[in-house]
Amino acid sequence: MKCQKCNYRKATVKWIGEGSVLDFVHGAYQNWCEQCVLEVQIAYAEKHKNDLKKLKEKLKKLKSGS
Repeated sequence: MKCQKCNYRKATVKWIGEGSVLDFVHGAYQNWCEQCVLEVQIAYAEKHKNDLKKLKEKLKKLKSGS
């Protein structure tokens, strides 16, 4: 079976993106190749690379009473 994202490589991963186990159980997934999965995961990680810093700053403000 070919990847449903690139339609080129062999699909080896059942991709649900930001879905849940319930989505998976009900078949709400696509069959993707590992390369497409990694490309999307890397893009997501790059988009959210500063989230931890922002959360720590927010927690520090809360703890200081500001």
